[in-house]
Amino acid sequence: MIELAPTLFLFGAFMLSLLGVFLYAIWRGDEEAQELWWWSAVFATAGAAALTYAFRNEAEWLSIIFGNALNMWSCGLLWTGVVVFVEKPVRLPLALLGGAIWIAGLWQADLNMRIAETAAISAVYEAAAAWELFRYNQIREQRLVSSRVTAWIIALQAALDFALAVAAPFLVVDNESFLTSPYLKARFLELSGFVAILGFLVATLSKERLASRREVAALIDPLTGLPNRRAFDRAVERARRGATPRATAVLVFDLDNFKFINDRFGHAVGDRVLAAFGAAASRSIRANDLLARIGGEEFVAILSPADRTSALAIAERIRAAFVREAKHLADGAATVSVGVTVIEGETPDLAAMTRVADDALYRAKAEGRNRVIFAGEQHEQTSLASRA
Repeated sequence: MIELAPTLFLFGAFMLSLLGVFLYAIWRGDEEAQELWWWSAVFATAGAAALTYAFRNEAEWLSIIFGNALNMWSCGLLWTGVVVFVEKPVRLPLALLGGAIWIAGLWQADLNMRIAETAAISAVYEAAAAWELFRYNQIREQRLVSSRVTAWIIALQAALDFALAVAAPFLVVDNESFLTSPYLKARFLELSGFVAILGFLVATLSKERLASRREVAALIDPLTGLPNRRAFDRAVERARRGATPRATAVLVFDLDNFKFINDRFGHAVGDRVLAAFGAAASRSIRANDLLARIGGEEFVAILSPADRTSALAIAERIRAAFVREAKHLADGAATVSVGVTVIEGETPDLAAMTRVADDALYRAKAEGRNRVIFAGEQHEQTSLASRA
């Protein structure tokens, strides 16, 4: 007659290895998702542990020493995969520490203590993984639904393992009947459910984050690292739907002599000029302001809240910072003209404000470039000429 426990463990080893291969194949299709490599290693390692458990009758020492060590290492690798996912540095020695401590001597305890020790070490890694995902959800602006679900599932497993670590000394188990004990069957079923759900969740988690990354990449100008025209249009649409009266300023920038710079010095220098403006302008605006490249050498900033004084001050700060940043590029020919408009006490129409600021920009170009011009509500215009 085939013994039930070895058969279950062989089946578990097969399923875990299959999940590992599945995640590895997904990773090979998108090697940017490095966490998938670590998570595939989780299931491969857990599958190796289950394989040693299947041969407990033939080699008990293999199961007790190395099977449990592999199981703890799989939990450490789970935590490491989460660390990679949340973009923190890998600390592999910590991931392997639990299994190393086990091999160093913890395995020599009696059966009940071994159960308590393995559950406690696994719970520590699981709790750490859940904590990293919970923190990721709190600090990220774009929160992934699957990361919250994964965090709660791992946290639940950690709680179960902590409870088992506390209850283990009171379990009625012994070495002779361990493979046929109700505890082992219940534990196998519980862990099988957990790893099956976990395999699905981590694959979904990586896929969802990849989609989020690609969406973000589609909204970013690769040369300057700023939001692009698509991102700006989305911001305008969001502002239109949720508009409330607020002092708001729109600044429109156009790099002077840009065609001449490209023709005279080459597009590589032109690209460096664009990047220099993006860097200078990004350092000069506030954290809650929006700066975007809307095409070619044109940029726009939305400042909120901002009155006339602060808007002109920021526009002039950006102009001066760019002149300093680009003074060694294109023989100092790189400057910027700026058009500014502000609305106070009314619901801002960003699209209309951009058109008004654009008109002021053309006035700045006509008056000699490298200056800031303000267009007020009655089209009053003020010029801040360059002193450089």
